[in-house]
Parts: sequence; structure tokens; C-alpha cells
Amino acid sequence: MAGLRRRKTETGYPRGEETRARIIRTALALFGERGFDGVSTRDIAAQAGVPAPSLQYYFESKEGLYAACIEDIQASANAAVDPALKVVDELLRSEANPGSVIDAYCSVLDGIADFLFASPDSVSRALFIARRIMPNKSALSHVDMSKSAGSRLHECCVRVIAYISGGDVAEEEARAISVTINGQLLAFHFSRSHLRFRMGYDEITLERLETIKRIVRRQTALLLKACGRKTGRR
Repeated sequence: MAGLRRRKTETGYPRGEETRARIIRTALALFGERGFDGVSTRDIAAQAGVPAPSLQYYFESKEGLYAACIEDIQASANAAVDPALKVVDELLRSEANPGSVIDAYCSVLDGIADFLFASPDSVSRALFIARRIMPNKSALSHVDMSKSAGSRLHECCVRVIAYISGGDVAEEEARAISVTINGQLLAFHFSRSHLRFRMGYDEITLERLETIKRIVRRQTALLLKACGRKTGRR
């Protein structure tokens, strides 16, 4: 396969990760705007400024390109939260003060907020995820969603709750609390028409983002501290 790809490149296909990344960025935007069925590979190639056959070269099929878009979102989100998640894991291993653990988890949410609202492709990603319904789901069979930033965030939050509560909070309740905490940002991410109606937000500016982060941090700290009340671990 590597030899085949080298020969194809030598015959004139665009080469390099930069071209592949440009195709993915274009596909994210078009899939988000029109849905999977509403866009063709020719549409994507034309807007990305590459020959149509190059999409097959890089991704094999439209479904393969769609799956590559999901993997790209996962990789970007994981990169945004990895440093903060490592800090939380280290604090849990060292049995740090619960207050320090809570503050560190709030920093994880700060990273997710920056990824969701401050990255260049944030709007395209939001639309893409909102429309994530594809007829051929077999193309996603190799995408391991357990390694996504959302799954890792959820499991980390459950571990934090278990640590703060000393095991007093049942796992099912801990998972429900985790969904509540992490869902705060998703409400702003996916309900943009609702935000426009309720708050007059046409976009999340950097100033508005800082306000959202401050509110989410405060509410997260309150929810997590409440988990320690039974055992006094606050």
C-alpha cells in the first residue's frame, strides 16, 4: 500500500499532511452545513482545491473521509485536555487535598471550553457533531469512542467524585453527576439557536467565553464539594 501511494503521488496527486488536513477541514464544514447525504466528494474536492480522485487516495471513500473527520475532532479534543487530565490523575494518585483536585478538574473543563469555542473550526465541528447521522455506520466501526475526550472526561469526573466522597456516592449517582457537570458546556455548544433566543448571543466571543468558563467553574466546584459532605472531605 505504501508503494502504491508513493506511485500515485508521483503521478500528480497532492501530497502531504497539509493537503489531507485541508480536505478534512473542508469536509467538516460541508458535512456540518449540509449533512452526509447533502454533499458529494466532488463538492468537497472543489472547495478544498484538490482533484476529486485525491479524496479516494487519502480516504478511500466518502465514508472514510467522514470517519477521518470524527478522528480529527477526537485528536484535537484530546490534545486540548490531555495536560489538565494528567494533572488530575497525578493529584488522585498522590491523594492530594480534595480542593486541589476540584480546582484541577475545573481546569480540564476550561480546556474543553477553549476547544469548543475558541478554536478556528469550532462552529464547523459543532454543526458536524449535531448532524452526526450517517447511513453507513460500518465506516465508523474502527473509531474507538472510548478514547474520545468526552469519554475520558466522564471517567475522570467519576473518579474525582469517588475520591472526594470517599466512595460514599454510588457509581450510578456519580455518573449522573458527571453528566450534569460536563453537560454544562454542551448546552452552550449545541443550543446556539436557544442562546440567541435567551441571551441574544449570535456568537461566543472571547469575553463571553471567559464569563461561561467562570460560571461553569463555580458551579462545578459547588457540585463536587457537595459530594464530600457525607464524609467531610471538602
